[in-house]
Amino acid sequence: MGTEAARLPGTRGTATEQRLIAAAERLFAEHGVGSVSLRTVMQAARTNVAAIHYHFGSKEGLLDAVLRSRLDQVTGERNAVLREFPEQDITARELARAYVQPVVAVLESGGECWIRLVGQLLTAGGDGLGSVADSFFERNAAFVALLERLNPGVPRRTLDFRLSQAMTVTLNVLGDVGRTRRLHGPDAADWTVSEIVDALIDVVTSVIAA
Repeated sequence: MGTEAARLPGTRGTATEQRLIAAAERLFAEHGVGSVSLRTVMQAARTNVAAIHYHFGSKEGLLDAVLRSRLDQVTGERNAVLREFPEQDITARELARAYVQPVVAVLESGGECWIRLVGQLLTAGGDGLGSVADSFFERNAAFVALLERLNPGVPRRTLDFRLSQAMTVTLNVLGDVGRTRRLHGPDAADWTVSEIVDALIDVVTSVIAA
């Protein structure tokens, strides 16, 4: 993955900010947040450590900017899909597709490292998890409302749990498509992204419908 700012849909700010976010996204995903120094990010972005402190304040501020750089894209695309749904007769698979497809759009726009990073934070916890958790249910409020309509009488915390598990499996699969293929052996070597997404939607449908 390159560090071109153009590969960060919705990212605002100076070219230096965008280069730093792109470089940090790749490095955090490849090596883990704790293993990447600000100096390493600076070198990859072709700038200096002072620029990181000027634009983001700290490593934590940089990580927060990385995480938020694509959240608006995911939320905006998902809400656009949800607005097209009819008032009645929503199926679990339609909801699953609306949940997965915006993450596929991030993947197609060069965001595999971002997907992998968020998936790692959900799995391992640690720095940055709070930023994901704080905005996750707020940004998915419209989706949760439809999920409640699909599952009348099911406690909200149960629906929230299903949604968080759907997010985990989606990020783990799409965050490293090559690993997904390798995991299933030689027969999956020619498994296309489209086929993987269809199989993923089947799984997410089962999770949210339980």
